[in-house]
Amino acid sequence: MLEKQTYQDTNSDGDFSQFLTPSYFYEVVKRRIFYFLVPFLLIAVVGSLIAAMWPARYLSKGTILVEAQAIPSDMVRPTVAALANDRIQMIEQRILTRDNLLTIAKKFQLSKGWQERMSGTEIVDFIKARIVIEPAELKLKASDMAKSQPSQKKDAVAFTVGFEYERPQTAALVANELVTMILNEDVRLRTSDATETTRFIDQEVKRLEAQLGLIDNQIAELKRRTGVSVAADGQSRSSASTDLDKLRQELLFKSATESESHPDIKALKAKIAALEKITGVAQGAATPAGAAQGAGAATPVGFDTLITQRKSTEDELNKATQKLSAARLGESLERGQHSERLEVIEQPTPTDKPVSPNRPKLFTLVFALALMAGGGLAGAAEMLNQSIRRSSDLFSLVDSHLVVTVPYIATDREVRGKKRSKIITIVLSIVVVLGGIAALLYVLPPLDLLFDKIMKTLVR
Repeated sequence: MLEKQTYQDTNSDGDFSQFLTPSYFYEVVKRRIFYFLVPFLLIAVVGSLIAAMWPARYLSKGTILVEAQAIPSDMVRPTVAALANDRIQMIEQRILTRDNLLTIAKKFQLSKGWQERMSGTEIVDFIKARIVIEPAELKLKASDMAKSQPSQKKDAVAFTVGFEYERPQTAALVANELVTMILNEDVRLRTSDATETTRFIDQEVKRLEAQLGLIDNQIAELKRRTGVSVAADGQSRSSASTDLDKLRQELLFKSATESESHPDIKALKAKIAALEKITGVAQGAATPAGAAQGAGAATPVGFDTLITQRKSTEDELNKATQKLSAARLGESLERGQHSERLEVIEQPTPTDKPVSPNRPKLFTLVFALALMAGGGLAGAAEMLNQSIRRSSDLFSLVDSHLVVTVPYIATDREVRGKKRSKIITIVLSIVVVLGGIAALLYVLPPLDLLFDKIMKTLVR
């Protein structure tokens, strides 16, 4: 049936109010419905499925307390004096080596199913990104606080060790492995440092003992050759000579400010005279009886030097021996784990609450992207198509009295073809979506690792 179209040319140049009418939008939606629905449904369905099936990450973490030394430090000083934070950083660097991380990945099968498609470096980076080692707010239990001393509470340090993974049981196992490695490495480092300190001081003691024995041999040889027996008298005379030198220096210092009649000056002179007599007696006693016929032989040349060296070496040996005793106590302290040590106050356990992803945020983002994609495609298709779509477009070109509407009559073959095309499109879309989801879950590596790899490839 032909319908005659009437049109009154009321549209002036530049008047686009006709494009804002409800009928115009209805026509656009009816004409571009598939341009909007296909990308909208595709993105909404695929994005919602990915957001719903995105593997959740579970964080299992434990807390380690750096406990102060149990024995008071004024009684037994520790050998290792490194700060707790420095030790923790050193331990972290030692345990997070490539070999250790690859061993962990193999032991707990963290890369099962995709290790052949990822390099060792990428697996190491993947594990490092999932490990959490950071300072923790210290919250001691009442029992722990009762055991601790006030000074220990003040200086206490705690940090958390955790691991993120898609399976909470595996996350807890890896976190416990990391905690064990940290504890063992701390004990090994402290014991090793204490042992090395003891070994070094012990070598120094042995060196001083050997040096002292050599000096004693030299003294004995000198006595044998000269026949002088002055082991004790020579040491007494050396001590008296030292005191005499000190008194003379003190007399010289006070003489600059005091008179000769001052009591202090007289007392110093009397002490000096007495020591000079003692020194002279010691020298006479040091002379052998067979040499009394001569002019009073003195102590052999070099004997005083040996005595001085022996006394200095003996003092150093005594100090080194004291240090060796302290080092051995410190080593025993470390081996018995009575010094500053790491203690687990909260063991890593599996958790039911995931830390990621934020599914409500993902669903909102997917819906917004679907709206933008569908609306953008429909709008672009409408704007780029310059064909005559409405009667008003045609009336602007020809006389409205010459225009009639001829309805389109579709054949049965065209109807069946359209239905078949729609069914094929829907089936293919479902197959693609399901195949993509299966690949994400069972074939491809974790999405964050895959994304990092793609970004690195694009940057290159």
